[in-house]
Amino acid sequence: MTFYIYENWRRDRGRIHRAECPNCNYGRGMQASDSGQNGKWHGPIADREIAFQKAAAMDKADMKPCAKCTP
Repeated sequence: MTFYIYENWRRDRGRIHRAECPNCNYGRGMQASDSGQNGKWHGPIADREIAFQKAAAMDKADMKPCAKCTP
């Protein structure tokens, strides 16, 4: 299983996703294009534990697993 982390700079939050999650779309997100002004996708990450460690290291006020794909 592969994971991605979305880091949102403007909202000081992030979400950990399974790659196949529709919100993640293998690190492409839901939008047709990404301006790069709001945040960044990190991944792919092959190990769940490492994904959660990297997410914690980002030190966001609101970092948690995606509620849709529950990684």
